[in-house]
Amino acid sequence: MKYGIYLIFASLLLVGCYSEKVHQKISSAESSAESVYLTHDTQGNPVVVWTEKKNDSLTLFYAVSTDGGKSFSKKVSIPISADVATHAEGMPKVAFKKDGSIIAAYEKKAPTQQNKYAGAIYYMMSEDGGQSWTEERFLHSDTVAGRSRSYFDIERLPDGEIGASWLDIKLNNATGGRSVRFARTMKSKGFGNEILVDSSACQCCRIDVYTDKSENIFIAYRGLKRGDMGKQIRDMMIATSTDHGASFSSPLLISADNWNIDGCPHTGPSLCGNKAGLLSLWYTEGSGTGIYYAHKPEGKREFSQRQLISNAGRHPQLCANDNRIAMLWEENIDSLGKSTTLIKYRIVKDGTEVDKNTLTPTDMNAFLPVITQTKEGFLSAFLMEENNIVGVYFRRL
Repeated sequence: MKYGIYLIFASLLLVGCYSEKVHQKISSAESSAESVYLTHDTQGNPVVVWTEKKNDSLTLFYAVSTDGGKSFSKKVSIPISADVATHAEGMPKVAFKKDGSIIAAYEKKAPTQQNKYAGAIYYMMSEDGGQSWTEERFLHSDTVAGRSRSYFDIERLPDGEIGASWLDIKLNNATGGRSVRFARTMKSKGFGNEILVDSSACQCCRIDVYTDKSENIFIAYRGLKRGDMGKQIRDMMIATSTDHGASFSSPLLISADNWNIDGCPHTGPSLCGNKAGLLSLWYTEGSGTGIYYAHKPEGKREFSQRQLISNAGRHPQLCANDNRIAMLWEENIDSLGKSTTLIKYRIVKDGTEVDKNTLTPTDMNAFLPVITQTKEGFLSAFLMEENNIVGVYFRRL
Protein backbone atom coordinates (compact mmCIF):
# COMPACT_ATOMS: atom_id res chain seq x y z
CA MET A 1 0.00 0.00 0.00
CA LYS A 2 1.31 3.42 -0.90
CA TYR A 3 0.52 6.36 1.36
CA GLY A 4 2.11 9.21 -0.57
CA ILE A 5 -0.39 11.57 -2.16
CA TYR A 6 -0.87 11.15 -5.89
CA LEU A 7 -2.96 13.74 -7.72
CA ILE A 8 -5.55 12.13 -9.95
CA PHE A 9 -6.99 15.19 -11.64
CA ALA A 10 -8.87 13.31 -14.34
CA SER A 11 -11.37 11.98 -11.81
CA LEU A 12 -12.10 15.39 -10.32
CA LEU A 13 -14.62 17.28 -12.40
CA LEU A 14 -14.98 20.16 -9.98
CA VAL A 15 -11.38 20.91 -9.13
CA GLY A 16 -10.97 24.53 -8.03
CA CYS A 17 -14.74 25.16 -8.02
CA TYR A 18 -16.94 25.84 -5.03
CA SER A 19 -18.55 22.66 -3.72
CA GLU A 20 -22.27 23.30 -3.37
CA LYS A 21 -22.77 21.27 -0.20
CA VAL A 22 -24.63 23.15 2.49
CA HIS A 23 -22.79 25.09 5.18
CA GLN A 24 -24.76 26.13 8.25
CA LYS A 25 -24.27 28.91 10.75
CA ILE A 26 -24.14 28.03 14.45
CA SER A 27 -23.15 31.34 16.06
CA SER A 28 -25.55 34.13 17.00
CA ALA A 29 -26.77 36.59 14.37
CA GLU A 30 -26.22 39.62 16.59
CA SER A 31 -22.67 38.85 17.77
CA SER A 32 -19.28 38.61 16.07
CA ALA A 33 -17.44 35.31 16.32
CA GLU A 34 -13.73 35.40 17.10
CA SER A 35 -12.55 31.76 17.26
CA VAL A 36 -13.66 28.19 16.52
CA TYR A 37 -12.42 24.76 17.64
CA LEU A 38 -13.58 21.15 17.21
CA THR A 39 -13.37 18.23 19.62
CA HIS A 40 -15.41 15.17 20.77
CA ASP A 41 -17.42 14.37 23.86
CA THR A 42 -17.11 11.13 25.83
CA GLN A 43 -19.43 9.31 23.39
CA GLY A 44 -17.33 10.35 20.40
CA ASN A 45 -19.83 12.95 19.20
CA PRO A 46 -18.34 16.02 17.47
CA VAL A 47 -18.41 19.25 19.49
CA VAL A 48 -18.05 22.79 18.13
CA VAL A 49 -16.44 25.30 20.51
CA TRP A 50 -16.41 29.01 19.72
CA THR A 51 -16.29 32.53 21.14
CA GLU A 52 -18.63 35.44 20.45
CA LYS A 53 -18.15 39.09 21.24
CA LYS A 54 -20.99 41.57 21.67
CA ASN A 55 -20.07 45.10 22.68
CA ASP A 56 -17.44 44.53 25.41
CA SER A 57 -18.75 41.12 26.47
CA LEU A 58 -17.03 37.85 25.47
CA THR A 59 -18.70 34.43 25.78
CA LEU A 60 -17.44 30.91 25.18
CA PHE A 61 -19.94 28.41 23.76
CA TYR A 62 -20.04 24.76 22.83
CA ALA A 63 -22.64 22.54 21.16
CA VAL A 64 -22.77 18.77 20.58
CA SER A 65 -23.90 16.88 17.49
CA THR A 66 -25.38 13.38 17.91
CA ASP A 67 -25.96 12.86 14.17
CA GLY A 68 -22.45 13.21 12.77
CA GLY A 69 -22.50 16.96 12.26
CA LYS A 70 -25.88 17.30 10.52
CA SER A 71 -27.26 19.34 13.42
CA PHE A 72 -26.23 20.51 16.90
CA SER A 73 -27.80 20.66 20.33
CA LYS A 74 -28.70 23.86 22.13
CA LYS A 75 -25.48 25.71 22.80
CA VAL A 76 -23.97 25.79 26.28
CA SER A 77 -22.41 29.06 27.44
CA ILE A 78 -19.29 29.22 29.59
CA PRO A 79 -18.60 32.44 31.53
CA ILE A 80 -15.25 33.99 30.63
CA SER A 81 -13.87 37.52 31.05
CA ALA A 82 -13.28 39.98 28.24
CA ASP A 83 -9.48 39.70 28.58
CA VAL A 84 -9.40 36.08 27.38
CA ALA A 85 -7.31 35.67 24.20
CA THR A 86 -9.15 34.46 21.09
CA HIS A 87 -6.34 34.37 18.51
CA ALA A 88 -6.15 31.43 16.10
CA GLU A 89 -2.93 29.98 17.50
CA GLY A 90 -4.29 29.79 21.06
CA MET A 91 -8.07 30.03 21.15
CA PRO A 92 -10.19 28.84 24.11
CA LYS A 93 -10.80 25.09 24.07
CA VAL A 94 -13.03 22.50 25.75
CA ALA A 95 -12.23 18.87 26.55
CA PHE A 96 -14.33 16.02 27.96
CA LYS A 97 -12.90 13.57 30.49
CA LYS A 98 -13.93 9.92 30.48
CA ASP A 99 -15.74 10.40 33.82
CA GLY A 100 -18.04 12.97 32.19
CA SER A 101 -16.49 16.11 33.64
CA ILE A 102 -15.70 18.97 31.26
CA ILE A 103 -12.67 21.25 31.16
CA ALA A 104 -12.61 24.71 29.57
CA ALA A 105 -9.11 26.18 29.08
CA TYR A 106 -8.04 29.60 27.82
CA GLU A 107 -5.25 32.18 27.79
CA LYS A 108 -5.22 35.62 29.36
CA LYS A 109 -2.74 38.31 28.42
CA ALA A 110 -1.19 40.20 31.33
CA PRO A 111 1.55 42.44 29.88
CA THR A 112 4.02 44.25 32.09
CA GLN A 113 6.59 46.97 31.44
CA GLN A 114 9.29 44.30 31.41
CA ASN A 115 7.37 41.75 29.28
CA LYS A 116 4.66 42.85 26.88
CA TYR A 117 3.95 39.20 26.02
CA ALA A 118 3.30 38.09 29.59
CA GLY A 119 0.24 35.99 30.28
CA ALA A 120 -1.13 32.82 31.81
CA ILE A 121 -3.30 29.82 30.95
CA TYR A 122 -6.33 29.04 33.07
CA TYR A 123 -9.00 26.36 33.22
CA MET A 124 -12.38 25.68 34.80
CA MET A 125 -14.19 22.37 35.36
CA SER A 126 -17.83 21.33 35.25
CA GLU A 127 -19.25 18.11 36.66
CA ASP A 128 -22.88 18.73 35.74
CA GLY A 129 -22.82 18.95 31.97
CA GLY A 130 -21.81 22.60 31.80
CA GLN A 131 -24.52 23.98 34.06
CA SER A 132 -22.01 25.24 36.62
CA TRP A 133 -18.26 25.76 36.66
CA THR A 134 -15.51 25.93 39.24
CA GLU A 135 -13.51 29.07 39.80
CA GLU A 136 -10.68 29.40 37.31
CA ARG A 137 -7.29 27.92 38.20
CA PHE A 138 -3.82 28.16 36.69
CA LEU A 139 -3.13 25.28 34.33
CA HIS A 140 0.64 25.52 34.96
CA SER A 141 2.52 25.22 38.24
CA ASP A 142 4.48 28.47 37.89
CA THR A 143 2.13 31.35 38.70
CA VAL A 144 4.68 34.19 38.93
CA ALA A 145 3.30 37.32 37.23
CA GLY A 146 5.11 38.83 34.24
CA ARG A 147 6.05 35.51 32.59
CA SER A 148 4.93 34.22 29.19
CA ARG A 149 2.71 31.12 28.97
CA SER A 150 0.51 30.67 25.90
CA TYR A 151 -0.19 28.81 22.63
CA PHE A 152 -1.60 25.72 24.33
CA ASP A 153 -3.47 22.61 23.23
CA ILE A 154 -5.51 20.06 25.19
CA GLU A 155 -6.47 16.50 24.30
CA ARG A 156 -8.24 13.57 25.95
CA LEU A 157 -5.65 10.91 26.74
CA PRO A 158 -6.10 7.14 26.28
CA ASP A 159 -6.87 6.71 30.00
CA GLY A 160 -9.69 9.26 29.78
CA GLU A 161 -7.84 12.10 31.49
CA ILE A 162 -6.86 15.39 29.76
CA GLY A 163 -3.36 16.31 28.65
CA ALA A 164 -2.18 19.85 27.98
CA SER A 165 0.91 21.28 26.34
CA TRP A 166 1.93 24.90 25.99
CA LEU A 167 4.79 27.33 25.40
CA ASP A 168 6.34 28.56 28.64
CA ILE A 169 9.22 30.81 29.66
CA LYS A 170 12.53 30.97 27.82
CA LEU A 171 15.18 28.57 29.09
CA ASN A 172 17.60 28.58 26.17
CA ASN A 173 19.44 31.89 25.92
CA ALA A 174 21.44 30.67 22.93
CA THR A 175 18.35 30.34 20.70
CA GLY A 176 15.85 32.65 22.41
CA GLY A 177 13.24 29.92 22.08
CA ARG A 178 10.49 29.19 24.59
CA SER A 179 10.18 25.97 26.54
CA VAL A 180 7.51 23.36 25.76
CA ARG A 181 5.75 21.86 28.78
CA PHE A 182 3.17 19.15 29.38
CA ALA A 183 0.77 18.47 32.24
CA ARG A 184 -2.18 16.13 32.72
CA THR A 185 -5.19 15.74 34.95
CA MET A 186 -5.54 12.94 37.46
CA LYS A 187 -8.72 11.18 38.54
CA SER A 188 -11.07 13.65 40.25
CA LYS A 189 -8.32 16.28 40.16
CA GLY A 190 -7.14 19.12 37.97
CA PHE A 191 -3.81 19.51 36.15
CA GLY A 192 -0.53 18.44 37.69
CA ASN A 193 2.60 16.34 37.08
CA GLU A 194 4.08 19.08 34.88
CA ILE A 195 7.22 18.18 32.90
CA LEU A 196 9.57 19.83 30.40
CA VAL A 197 9.32 18.51 26.82
CA ASP A 198 11.78 20.79 25.00
CA SER A 199 13.76 23.90 25.93
CA SER A 200 13.59 25.75 22.59
CA ALA A 201 10.48 26.26 20.48
CA CYS A 202 9.35 29.05 18.17
CA GLN A 203 7.80 31.70 20.37
CA CYS A 204 4.33 32.18 18.83
CA CYS A 205 3.26 29.07 16.90
CA ARG A 206 0.55 26.78 18.18
CA ILE A 207 1.16 23.31 19.58
CA ASP A 208 -0.78 20.19 18.54
CA VAL A 209 -1.30 17.28 20.96
CA TYR A 210 -2.42 13.94 19.50
CA THR A 211 -2.89 10.41 20.88
CA ASP A 212 -2.99 7.21 18.84
CA LYS A 213 -4.60 3.79 19.27
CA SER A 214 -1.40 2.45 20.80
CA GLU A 215 -1.82 4.98 23.65
CA ASN A 216 1.18 7.07 22.61
CA ILE A 217 1.02 10.82 23.19
CA PHE A 218 2.56 13.11 20.56
CA ILE A 219 3.33 16.82 20.81
CA ALA A 220 4.09 18.66 17.57
CA TYR A 221 5.45 22.21 17.50
CA ARG A 222 7.74 24.52 15.57
CA GLY A 223 11.24 24.21 16.99
CA LEU A 224 13.86 26.92 17.14
CA LYS A 225 17.59 26.35 16.75
CA ARG A 226 20.67 28.22 15.55
CA GLY A 227 21.94 27.25 12.12
CA ASP A 228 24.94 28.37 10.09
CA MET A 229 26.23 31.85 10.95
CA GLY A 230 23.87 31.94 13.93
CA LYS A 231 20.72 32.08 11.77
CA GLN A 232 17.42 31.15 13.37
CA ILE A 233 15.95 27.93 11.95
CA ARG A 234 12.26 27.26 12.63
CA ASP A 235 11.25 23.75 11.56
CA MET A 236 8.60 21.34 12.81
CA MET A 237 9.42 18.94 15.65
CA ILE A 238 7.62 16.12 17.45
CA ALA A 239 8.11 14.53 20.88
CA THR A 240 6.58 11.21 21.93
CA SER A 241 5.48 9.72 25.25
CA THR A 242 4.95 5.98 25.62
CA ASP A 243 4.21 6.12 29.37
CA HIS A 244 1.00 8.19 29.51
CA GLY A 245 2.83 11.52 29.71
CA ALA A 246 5.28 10.71 32.50
CA SER A 247 8.18 11.41 30.11
CA PHE A 248 8.81 12.34 26.47
CA SER A 249 11.44 11.29 23.95
CA SER A 250 14.05 13.60 22.55
CA PRO A 251 12.36 15.70 19.83
CA LEU A 252 12.36 14.36 16.27
CA LEU A 253 12.55 16.61 13.23
CA ILE A 254 9.46 16.20 11.02
CA SER A 255 11.13 17.82 8.00
CA ALA A 256 14.49 19.53 7.49
CA ASP A 257 13.06 22.61 5.78
CA ASN A 258 15.74 24.92 7.19
CA TRP A 259 13.42 27.89 7.32
CA ASN A 260 15.54 30.86 8.31
CA ILE A 261 13.29 33.63 9.54
CA ASP A 262 14.03 36.25 12.16
CA GLY A 263 10.58 36.30 13.74
CA CYS A 264 7.68 34.01 14.46
CA PRO A 265 5.40 33.10 11.51
CA HIS A 266 2.36 32.42 13.76
CA THR A 267 1.43 29.11 12.14
CA GLY A 268 1.89 25.78 13.88
CA PRO A 269 1.67 22.16 12.70
CA SER A 270 -1.34 19.87 12.42
CA LEU A 271 -1.00 16.24 13.47
CA CYS A 272 -3.14 13.08 13.25
CA GLY A 273 -2.83 9.40 12.38
CA ASN A 274 -4.42 6.35 10.78
CA LYS A 275 -3.29 2.97 9.39
CA ALA A 276 -0.66 4.84 7.33
CA GLY A 277 1.03 5.90 10.56
CA LEU A 278 1.58 9.38 11.94
CA LEU A 279 0.61 12.25 9.60
CA SER A 280 1.59 15.92 9.66
CA LEU A 281 0.69 19.07 7.69
CA TRP A 282 2.43 22.42 8.09
CA TYR A 283 3.41 25.71 6.49
CA THR A 284 6.99 26.71 5.76
CA GLU A 285 9.07 28.98 3.57
CA GLY A 286 12.18 26.85 3.93
CA SER A 287 13.45 25.28 0.67
CA GLY A 288 10.16 26.24 -0.96
CA THR A 289 7.07 28.13 0.19
CA GLY A 290 3.77 26.46 0.92
CA ILE A 291 1.87 23.81 2.84
CA TYR A 292 3.61 20.44 3.02
CA TYR A 293 2.61 16.93 4.09
CA ALA A 294 4.67 14.03 5.46
CA HIS A 295 3.94 10.77 7.24
CA LYS A 296 5.82 8.35 9.47
CA PRO A 297 4.81 4.70 9.11
CA GLU A 298 4.39 2.75 12.33
CA GLY A 299 7.70 1.28 13.42
CA LYS A 300 9.75 3.73 11.35
CA ARG A 301 12.04 6.31 12.91
CA GLU A 302 11.86 9.08 10.32
CA PHE A 303 9.12 10.92 8.48
CA SER A 304 8.81 10.52 4.72
CA GLN A 305 10.06 13.13 2.27
CA ARG A 306 7.69 16.07 2.39
CA GLN A 307 5.15 16.65 -0.40
CA LEU A 308 3.83 20.04 -1.50
CA ILE A 309 0.08 20.42 -1.04
CA SER A 310 -0.40 24.11 -1.86
CA ASN A 311 2.14 26.80 -2.71
CA ALA A 312 -0.38 29.54 -1.88
CA GLY A 313 -2.07 28.15 1.26
CA ARG A 314 -1.67 28.94 4.94
CA HIS A 315 -3.13 27.88 8.31
CA PRO A 316 -3.35 24.15 7.43
CA GLN A 317 -5.49 21.62 9.30
CA LEU A 318 -5.32 17.83 9.02
CA CYS A 319 -7.59 14.95 10.04
CA ALA A 320 -7.82 11.24 9.24
CA ASN A 321 -10.01 8.19 9.71
CA ASP A 322 -9.04 4.60 8.90
CA ASN A 323 -8.47 5.05 5.16
CA ARG A 324 -9.05 8.73 4.38
CA ILE A 325 -7.09 11.91 5.03
CA ALA A 326 -8.69 15.37 4.95
CA MET A 327 -6.67 18.57 4.52
CA LEU A 328 -7.96 22.13 4.87
CA TRP A 329 -6.24 25.48 4.43
CA GLU A 330 -6.78 29.16 3.61
CA GLU A 331 -5.94 30.57 0.20
CA ASN A 332 -6.38 34.03 -1.34
CA ILE A 333 -7.82 34.65 -4.79
CA ASP A 334 -7.92 37.93 -6.73
CA SER A 335 -10.91 38.69 -8.92
CA LEU A 336 -11.86 42.03 -10.48
CA GLY A 337 -9.35 43.82 -8.29
CA LYS A 338 -10.74 42.29 -5.08
CA SER A 339 -8.93 39.82 -2.86
CA THR A 340 -10.97 37.12 -1.13
CA THR A 341 -9.82 34.52 1.38
CA LEU A 342 -11.24 31.05 0.71
CA ILE A 343 -10.94 27.68 2.38
CA LYS A 344 -9.83 24.80 0.19
CA TYR A 345 -9.65 21.10 0.88
CA ARG A 346 -8.38 17.75 -0.34
CA ILE A 347 -9.57 14.24 0.53
CA VAL A 348 -7.14 11.37 0.00
CA LYS A 349 -8.12 7.68 0.19
CA ASP A 350 -5.42 5.01 0.47
CA GLY A 351 -2.87 7.35 -1.10
CA THR A 352 -5.05 8.55 -4.00
CA GLU A 353 -6.73 11.93 -4.10
CA VAL A 354 -10.50 11.45 -4.46
CA ASP A 355 -11.77 14.99 -3.91
CA LYS A 356 -10.33 18.48 -4.21
CA ASN A 357 -12.43 21.61 -4.01
CA THR A 358 -13.17 25.01 -2.52
CA LEU A 359 -15.11 24.64 0.70
CA THR A 360 -16.53 28.15 1.00
CA PRO A 361 -18.32 30.60 -1.35
CA THR A 362 -15.99 32.54 -3.62
CA ASP A 363 -17.60 35.90 -2.80
CA MET A 364 -17.12 35.74 1.00
CA ASN A 365 -14.06 35.88 3.20
CA ALA A 366 -13.63 32.64 5.16
CA PHE A 367 -10.72 31.78 7.40
CA LEU A 368 -9.24 29.74 10.27
CA PRO A 369 -10.73 26.33 9.40
CA VAL A 370 -10.71 23.35 11.75
CA ILE A 371 -11.66 19.73 11.05
CA THR A 372 -12.43 16.50 12.90
CA GLN A 373 -13.63 13.01 12.04
CA THR A 374 -17.18 11.67 12.38
CA LYS A 375 -18.58 8.15 12.03
CA GLU A 376 -19.50 8.93 8.41
CA GLY A 377 -16.60 11.12 7.33
CA PHE A 378 -15.39 14.55 8.41
CA LEU A 379 -16.81 17.73 9.91
CA SER A 380 -15.31 21.14 9.20
CA ALA A 381 -15.93 24.45 10.95
CA PHE A 382 -14.65 27.90 10.08
CA LEU A 383 -15.15 31.63 10.45
CA MET A 384 -16.84 33.46 7.58
CA GLU A 385 -17.81 37.08 7.05
CA GLU A 386 -21.32 37.74 5.77
CA ASN A 387 -22.98 41.16 5.75
CA ASN A 388 -20.05 42.54 7.77
CA ILE A 389 -20.64 40.01 10.58
CA VAL A 390 -18.16 37.21 11.28
CA GLY A 391 -19.92 33.97 12.14
CA VAL A 392 -19.08 30.34 12.86
CA TYR A 393 -20.18 27.91 10.16
CA PHE A 394 -19.96 24.13 9.88
CA ARG A 395 -20.11 21.68 6.99
CA ARG A 396 -19.69 17.96 6.55
CA LEU A 397 -17.19 16.51 4.11
